[in-house]
Amino acid sequence: MKKGFDWGAYLAAFHTARPGITEEVLSRTLSGGHTSYRWLARAVSPRAQVVVDLACGSGAMGRELALADRTVLGVDLAESELRLADARGDGPFICADALNLPLADASVDAVVSSMGAVVIQPARALFTEVGRVLKPGGIFAFTAPTVLPLHPRDLVTSLGVVGRLRSLPRFPGPTEITGYKDALIGTGLRKVEDARERYHFEVATPQDAEVIVSALYLPTTSARRRAAAVEWLVDRTTKEGPVRISLAMRRFVVLKQPVATRGPEL
Repeated sequence: MKKGFDWGAYLAAFHTARPGITEEVLSRTLSGGHTSYRWLARAVSPRAQVVVDLACGSGAMGRELALADRTVLGVDLAESELRLADARGDGPFICADALNLPLADASVDAVVSSMGAVVIQPARALFTEVGRVLKPGGIFAFTAPTVLPLHPRDLVTSLGVVGRLRSLPRFPGPTEITGYKDALIGTGLRKVEDARERYHFEVATPQDAEVIVSALYLPTTSARRRAAAVEWLVDRTTKEGPVRISLAMRRFVVLKQPVATRGPEL
């Protein structure tokens, strides 16, 4: 991939053309009957009253986090996604840059992002801005794709798809977030959890095959290659029945350090 690739323009065009595609896939990508949205939502305390959902897309996380006494503010740059989110949920939703949030310092209880941390770059700037808007003791929880803990058998179908695409799905940031510990330095945030889980998307129809391939970020892959991947998946399901595409996810939780208080003087 060429140095200096314009990820901003690519992502804007991708989500304008396919609003809701990420939710369509992740809402059907399951582990033990739950989605990665549910897994991420479990990291947020029921006591959190103001939650910000970065790169909210069509609003799936906001609906997962909804409570009677809670406000979930969805933030995204894609207006097409926000229109769909507004039609599907209560909001509020705003079109804004996650690196320059129109929020006051120390004004929110929690921040979440499903898959946004590999899109919102650079990581240090993201953590710095999240640290600014979080109240002391607040958390930032986010999910990102990874490789472990996939087993070799989980990779058979994925490798077949990649072979037809002749390219791996790509993101602006590293999928393993290998450098995020360094990016936390000086932000007032510290890691409190790094967990992993396996999820599976079932491909049973030609429509399923089209959806899963359409949801991938493939900035250098031709339409012919994408069609070949869909055709291969359809052929497999015709011959073998439904097949699974496996996705490993990491859930990170970081905490904004509470303000130190002095004990009573003796």
